[in-house]
Amino acid sequence: MGFDAESSELYAKVASQHTHPDGPWPMMVNEVGKCGPSHLEVLDVASGTGEPGVRIAAKYDWASVTATDSSADMVAKAEVTAKDFPNMKVLLADAQKLPFPDESFDIVTCCYGYMFPEDKLKALSETLRVLKPGGKVIATTWDSMAVLKILRDVMTAVHKGESPPPPAMNPMSLSEPGLFKDLLIQAGFPAADIMQTQSTYPFNFGVDPDYQFKICTFLVKDKITEQNAWDVARDAFWKNIEKYSEKNSEGEMILPHNTFTLTVASKASLPK
Repeated sequence: MGFDAESSELYAKVASQHTHPDGPWPMMVNEVGKCGPSHLEVLDVASGTGEPGVRIAAKYDWASVTATDSSADMVAKAEVTAKDFPNMKVLLADAQKLPFPDESFDIVTCCYGYMFPEDKLKALSETLRVLKPGGKVIATTWDSMAVLKILRDVMTAVHKGESPPPPAMNPMSLSEPGLFKDLLIQAGFPAADIMQTQSTYPFNFGVDPDYQFKICTFLVKDKITEQNAWDVARDAFWKNIEKYSEKNSEGEMILPHNTFTLTVASKASLPK
C-alpha cells in the first residue's frame, strides 16, 4: 500500500501531533541547531508534508534544506508548505535510491521514515553515501503507538478472531530493541558514534467520531475494503477504543502513550 490522496491527508493530520514539546520535530530541530551556525546542507528524507524540514529552514537561515519523499501527493503538500522559505526545496525521491552525488549533505533528517522502505539497509546505506565525512543522520523510529493497539483489535474482528498480520505500511517494523542501531552499523556508521534517546507524547484526535475512526484505521483501509468489513471494523473500534484513550476537559480524544527513539549517528570523519 502507498499513500493515496486521502491517506496522505490523514497522515498529515497524524503528523501534526509531532509538534508536541516531547515529540520528534522539536527534538530533531534542536539536534540540527547543535551543528550550526556555519552553513549546512540538510537533506530531509521521507519528509511527508515537509517536516521537520520546514521547521529547520524556518529556524536556521544558515541551513539549506532539501526535502524528499517518494509520494507525489506528499511532495505536493510539502511544496505548498515550503514555498515561503527561500532556503528550502522539495523533490520527489526514493530513500533507497537518492538522486544526489556522494558526500552532498552535512545532515540527513528522517522522522518516522526508515520503517517503510522495502530495503531498509539500502536506505541507510544511501543516507551514509550522501553524507559528508563527519556528517550526521538524525532520525526517529517508533517504539510503541496507541493507534496500533486499537488497530490490532479492529483487524482481529475483521479477521473473525484470528490475529491479523502487520499492516503493509508497518510503523513498528524497527521497534525491536537494538534493531535500528544494528542496521546503522551494517550500513557503515561507527557503533561508538550512535546515540539514542527515548521520549513519549500524546496524540489528540479531537471530537469528531468519524475523523477519529478514519485516522485510526487509514493504514489498513484497503484490507477492510477487501473484506467488505467496514461495519465490523467500526463496531470493534468503538467497543475497544476506551482501553487506549481518555478525554480531556474539552471532550477531545487523547491517546497518551506514544513512544519513539531519537537516534543521532555520525559518519566517520576523514583521517587527519
